Amino acid sequence: MKKTLITIVILAIAAGIATAQPRALGIRAGYNFEASYQHQLSGSLIEVNAGVTPFIFQKGVRYDNGTPVDVLYQYGRLQAVVSYDWLKQIKPNLYWYLGACIGVSWGYGDFFEGPSYNNKGKLVTYSRIGLPVGAQIGIEYDFNIPINLSLDWRPMINLFGLRQGDFTSNLLNIAFGVRYRF
Repeated sequence: MKKTLITIVILAIAAGIATAQPRALGIRAGYNFEASYQHQLSGSLIEVNAGVTPFIFQKGVRYDNGTPVDVLYQYGRLQAVVSYDWLKQIKPNLYWYLGACIGVSWGYGDFFEGPSYNNKGKLVTYSRIGLPVGAQIGIEYDFNIPINLSLDWRPMINLFGLRQGDFTSNLLNIAFGVRYRF
């Protein structure tokens, strides 16, 4: 009975500490469009983002016995990223942050090489799982109302699985965030 009571007290304290920390929920939009969740700890920030690089449709040409045939193909990526950032205050309500991140992504199509066809003229699609790692640096402003705005750059490198187009889009990952704080 004593152990149960101690366990309940410890869990209640842990839940109180977790809910007392500022959190924010919103979007992060740039090259990718992501749902974003932030959980602020003392002097640091944990951020979880999940989203999509738009599945873009593009026209291509293939040749059947020397005759050009117009075709449509697509490419894009789904990605989830977790980052741990060190948060520093510049002025009241204005912060900058720097941290490390890791994620998982699924890419479809091929951004640079365009459509590819096998020897029977059938469109070959690429579908790859990737493990991106990288850094994040940004600036954030917390308004006196429960809204914050951020601008950040999150360059990442895929450790395996994805092609050059996914690598390049990860380096261009600059985004603007709008979140509701609670």
